[in-house]
Amino acid sequence: MAGVKTFSYTVTATLAHFADLSASEQELVYAALNARRNAQAPYSHYFVGAAVRSNKGTLHTGCNVERCSYTQTTHAEQNAIDNMIAHWGPSKIETIAIVGGPASATPAPNLNPLITTLTHPEEATLPCGHCRQIIWENCFGDHNVTILSLTPHGDILRATIRDFLPMCFGPDQLGIDYANRSATVI
Repeated sequence: MAGVKTFSYTVTATLAHFADLSASEQELVYAALNARRNAQAPYSHYFVGAAVRSNKGTLHTGCNVERCSYTQTTHAEQNAIDNMIAHWGPSKIETIAIVGGPASATPAPNLNPLITTLTHPEEATLPCGHCRQIIWENCFGDHNVTILSLTPHGDILRATIRDFLPMCFGPDQLGIDYANRSATVI
C-alpha cells in the first residue's frame, strides 16, 4: 500500500540467576517480596509487590490493593511509584522489581546458581499496560530503565521500559519536563 510504513520491534529480555544481580538489585527484589506480603487481593487472589529505586538512591515499595469495584484497584507498581513521589516529589526511576503470583505461591529467589531453572520467562509477573505507562512517566525520557521480575522458578527476567513500551506517549509529547521540575522542587 502506498504511503503505509510497517514497523517492527524486537523485545529483548534476559533471564538471569539471582546471584548475577547487583547487591542493589537483590535488595529491590527482596523489598518487592516483602511488599507482596501486604497485598490485599480478596478477589483475584493474585498478590503483587513492587519496589522502586529512584535516581536519588531511595527505595520505595507498594503492593496491589483490590477494591470490589475493580476500577479502583491500586496496582503494586503504581503504589510504589506514587509512594516515591509522595516522599520526594517527581523522581526518576532507576530500577523497578516486581514479584507476583497466586496467594498460595511462595516466590523466592533461586539462591543456588548451580541449579539451572532458566526457563519459561512468560511465567514472570510483568507490568500491565496501565503500569507500563505509569513507569514510563517517571523514567524522564530514559528508555533504558530496568525492570526486574522474579519468575515462579526463582530466576530473574530483566528488560527495559523500551522493551515493554516501545512506542510510548508521555510527558515529552505534552511539553512537560518532569526531570527539570524535580530539580526545582524541594
